[in-house]
Parts: sequence; structure tokens; C-alpha cells
Amino acid sequence: MGRSVILSIIVACNLIVRKYLEHQADTEFGRRHHCQPPPELPKRWPLGIDRIKELWDSNNDGRLLAFLCSVAKHYEPRNNLSQYLLFGPRAFHVLHPTNVESVLSTNFADYGFGVRRDILAPLLGNGIFTQDGPAWKHSRELLRKQVIQAKYQNLDHFREHVDNLIAHLPLDGFIDLQPLFFNLTLDTTTALLFGRSVYSLRADIDQDNENKVFAESFNTALEGLAKRFRIAPWHFLYSPRSFRQACFNVHRFVEQYIQKRNLKDQTEGFGEDTYGFIHQVAEESENTKELRDQLLNVLLAGRDTTACCLSWTL
Repeated sequence: MGRSVILSIIVACNLIVRKYLEHQADTEFGRRHHCQPPPELPKRWPLGIDRIKELWDSNNDGRLLAFLCSVAKHYEPRNNLSQYLLFGPRAFHVLHPTNVESVLSTNFADYGFGVRRDILAPLLGNGIFTQDGPAWKHSRELLRKQVIQAKYQNLDHFREHVDNLIAHLPLDGFIDLQPLFFNLTLDTTTALLFGRSVYSLRADIDQDNENKVFAESFNTALEGLAKRFRIAPWHFLYSPRSFRQACFNVHRFVEQYIQKRNLKDQTEGFGEDTYGFIHQVAEESENTKELRDQLLNVLLAGRDTTACCLSWTL
């Protein structure tokens, strides 16, 4: 019998045993909590590959949110939780606010990140979005103190970037605000973190080439992370050269800001009203990589979350 046949048998047996143990664990959990497994989303192709394709295509067509809303609407109000196979492992759609609260708050300690840490690691490294347990609590406390001490109550810090956004608005007709919001929040967040903005809203005017490379690389890296998320446990299959180069460019850009400063001395080049987040976090970071990772995690939140919030308000 060939080695490939033996290996295939071993893999198949391993999957069967894992599925059996998973089923037993689910049965015991259901008995203890008086519940049943959530219904499965219908699938046409083996292993739910059609669901992955739908996610991928809807994102490429700019209708990902509409697709996810259609899935949720299909199962409401009959069910507030559904599951689907994702190349073998299961993924869940959690719709009811009580279930969301349970995962994020009430029973937070019962849930881990799973493969999320490995998915995000190429860009975000070891930061608050890739940690759990004591490490997450440390990062949360570290960043919480800095946010509380933030000096951005002075809206003049945002005025310049808002004016740059307004300059892109036509006097009449239609415009897609989403990319402008992403550029706006990238500009304000880099100014907050590093004391210098990348001015992505001025890319076609007078943006420095270094800042332009960073902004483009950051977008490319985030798109890569999104694609890795959609194939979850098989994320390692997506790591093209363009993605790796984008992550490298982002890391190098942030590290340049770190290396320009003596992390234990007072930050130079900032006025009294400038936040200088990079210096304050540096005082409690053990090394350059830890500081870089924490800054990138905050940058992700400040850029994406804020831009999405602005879009939602419209």
C-alpha cells in the first residue's frame, strides 16, 4: 500500500474521530444547558464551499454587507443563531443581542480567539486584537489609560483633515463617501498615534511618497486579512507576495517612527496640545516589536471602526 494511501486513511480517521468527539461534546453541552444545535445554513457544494464563494464574490462586487444582511433576514425571526460548515470546521452567525452580549461580556471567559490570532498575526502581531487572557487584560489596561489621557478634545486637530475631505466633494452629483471616510480616519488616527498624519486625502496633490506607500500597503494588508478570514482554518493558503510585502511596508513605516525617538525620553517635535500616543505607550512597552504591534492594533480600530461608524450614521 502506497504512502499516500496510508496518509489519506490516517487523515480520514483523524477527521472521523474529531467529528465524533465534537458531536459528543455538543450533546453533553446541550443536555446541561437544555438546548439543541443551531440549524445549518443550506449548502449546495460539499464542505460549504459555495458559501465561501458567495462571500468572496459579494465582497469583490461591493455587496458583502447586503449579502450578510440577506442571510440574517432569511433566518429571522425563526432563529437567532445559525451554523455552517467551513471546509470542515463550523462557523456561526450570531444574530440575537443577548447571544452577542454573552460572547462579548457575560460569558467572555468561555470563548477564545481560535484561529483569529494566526489570521491577523502577519500584520497585527501580538496586540490587543490577537490576545486573550492575561495578555489581553494587560493590553486593555495599557491602552485604556492612554485613551483616558487623550488630549484630542481640541477639535483643531481634526479640522485640517475634515477640510481635506470636503475638498473632494463635488458641488452636485453623487460621490462614494466610504473611501473618503477611510482616508479621513487613517489621516486622523496616524496623526493621533504618531504626531504626524499620512495625508492620504492629499494623495493626488502633495502627499509624500513614503506616506503614500504606507497608505496603499495598509489597505492591501487589510484586504488580505479579510480574505484569510473567509477561509478561516485554511488561512495559511492565502499568503501571496503582495500581501507579505504590504505587511512588511507597514511594519517598516511604524518602526521608523519608533526608531527616531528615544523611547524613554520626552517625545520631541510635538507641541503641548499634541497627543503623542506613541511616546506614552512606549513608556510601558518592553521592546520595539511590542510597541509596533500595539500601535497597529489601535490604528486598525481607529481607522476601520471609526470609518464604518461614520458611514453608518449616513
